[in-house]
Amino acid sequence: MLKLYFLRHGQTVFNLEEKVQGYNDSPLTPKGRYDAKCAGYGAGKIYFSAAFSGDSQRQIDTARYFLEQNLKPCMLKTDPRFREMCYGKYEGGSYREMLGPLYQELHEEYAGYQGLYRFYDDLQIAQKLEKNDETGSFEGIEKVRKRFLDAIKELGRRYQEGNILISTSSFAICALVSYLFEEVSVKGLVENGSLTILSDDNGNYDLIRFNDISYRKAGEEHFNL
Repeated sequence: MLKLYFLRHGQTVFNLEEKVQGYNDSPLTPKGRYDAKCAGYGAGKIYFSAAFSGDSQRQIDTARYFLEQNLKPCMLKTDPRFREMCYGKYEGGSYREMLGPLYQELHEEYAGYQGLYRFYDDLQIAQKLEKNDETGSFEGIEKVRKRFLDAIKELGRRYQEGNILISTSSFAICALVSYLFEEVSVKGLVENGSLTILSDDNGNYDLIRFNDISYRKAGEEHFNL
């Protein structure tokens, strides 16, 4: 049986500044590098047959810091199919510029992403943002799901067993998990340095862990000694 370990990248400069990343990129902060290092230490005894990353530098760097802590690190390869969703006209702008119109519709005071979770889940937010982007450049949920599914199906054909690391981003993980496991709530961003683990038994997927920070926490306990 094959296991897929989806690693969310560590904290970035744009995360701190509340700016939209998507296809855009920004470097990991010191905490972001630490997130990845700690998660890697926590999962350090897991032997990965292969490791992949989206082609954003934050995803690549997270995977590298993670793998440096592994007892048997493997070579990292990049695959653009593991990118974050493209946020269209909102790329590089502020959360307030992007989310503000949703608050106006609700007649609520702006409170960032967290405030919207009282009303919508991540997928509903993405659908509304796509609708509000008149440029048509917003990628959307279905396109993200399609490229992710294409990629993991290809991995399933290439590696029938073992463990595969995939360094990627928050919404992309939510889009995939919500499609494969409709019963799982994806309300709230996936945490930096968390792991979401799926098993793949000849194309039959099982969710083992979602948004799990226990590996990162194990590393934090170790490095804080």
